[in-house]
Formats: sequence, structure tokens, C-alpha cells
Amino acid sequence: MNQKLNKMTNTRYGKMLYNQNDYFIGKSLEEYGEWAQAELEFLTPYIPVGGIIMDVGAYIGTHTLYFADAVGPNGIVIAIEPQQVMFQLLCANVALNNFLNVRAFNLAVDETAGLVQINEVDYRHSNNFGAVAVNRFEGYPVEARSLDDIAMPSLDLIKIDVEGLEPEVINGAAQAIRMHEPFVYMEYNPHDQSQDLVQLMQSMDYDVYQHISSAYNPRNFKKCNEDCFNGYTESNIFCVPKSKGLMIDLPLMPE
Repeated sequence: MNQKLNKMTNTRYGKMLYNQNDYFIGKSLEEYGEWAQAELEFLTPYIPVGGIIMDVGAYIGTHTLYFADAVGPNGIVIAIEPQQVMFQLLCANVALNNFLNVRAFNLAVDETAGLVQINEVDYRHSNNFGAVAVNRFEGYPVEARSLDDIAMPSLDLIKIDVEGLEPEVINGAAQAIRMHEPFVYMEYNPHDQSQDLVQLMQSMDYDVYQHISSAYNPRNFKKCNEDCFNGYTESNIFCVPKSKGLMIDLPLMPE
């Protein structure tokens, strides 16, 4: 008999399946019934009803479900996840919550179409599966496409969490970004090549703001009072087209 891996829990976003060996996002869903809620609440004013959102690195769908509800039945969420096992959970969670406005793709995102590698992991053992990275050298092959290869009539927001490949995603979305001028929200790690990422967005005529969010939300869905993440925070950047003329109440990254 196969080892039982997946559990279901009630969350802020609806019923969700998650891998019980996931000690990060899975643990957050189990303890709090939510993940990265501070990010989602921050992004809410920038999500139009009827809009189109791309969730790049959708994992099992916490952001996807929130976005799908926010844009409403006439909007579209394009959810992209390279891990086959987590893609299956993503699709299950979309189906469990009866969303018909999600288009899910089992793909990696790169500058151009082709094949990349994804790190091998054993989903039967404890790990942070949301941090599994795509690379070019080892692992198992997965199809890659650029965001410019995915046709869309408009685009309001791109959320990106791809473990260090953010510049490649942006370079492969240059045409869509120029055409649609979406807001862009993505992981920012100042210890890696993130300053290059900031400069890349600035070169595309965007203002870039830093957004820090806590993994623990004291107003969490399950009303848990214990911070099991010990104060851990997520560091992201929020990129706003200068053409929109908006001033955001966040620290502005220097040019």
C-alpha cells in the first residue's frame, strides 16, 4: 500500500490538500489555515474584478485560489507549477473549490522555450517542497516556456516565486510587460542576484518597492496564537509601472 502523504484541511481559501511532510507551507495550512496572507492582503487593491493574473510558481495553489476568488468568474488566473506532484495538488485544490476561471500549466518558466531540470526530492520525507528549484544541470527534465509564449488579451498582475530564476522569467515576459504594464510582485533575496533584478525592472520603466511580510499572521484563519515560524519574514519586491503615476507606501528601492 502506498504511504499516505496528503491531508485535507479547511483554510481561508477553501478546502485544501497538502503534503503532510511539507514543514513550511503545509505546516502553515495545518496550523493557521493560510499561507502568506499578508502578501495577499497587500495585493488585493491591485487585483481588478474581471482581471487576468499570472501565478508563476503556484505550488499547491494558496495564491491561485485567492486570486481566482478576487478576479471573479469573468477573470482568469494562469497558474504555472513545474513540480509534477505539486501540480497535481494544485489542480485538485482548484477542482475542490469549483473554480472554472483557473488555467493550470505543468511548466517551468524561462526566457525561451525548451527543457530545464528540476531537483529530485522524496515527497515521503520532511522537506520544504516549496523551495525546490529549477536548474540547468541536474534532476529530471521539465518543459519550459516563456510567459510571452502564453497568449493573453490583457494582464494585470504577475506574481513570481521561482527560487532565483526571477530574472529569466522577466526577460521571457518582456513583450507582455511592455504591452500590458502589469504590476509585478516577486520574491527578493538580497543575498543573491536581486539587485540585478531590481535594476532590470527599473530599466523597464518600473518603480520598485520592498515589501516584507511575516509568515505568521496573528489574525490567522484558525486563530492559533503560537508563531511556529519564530518571526520568519518573506522578502519581496512590488514593481509598479511609472506610467500609472502611483505612489506606494513602501520603501522605494534606489536606482
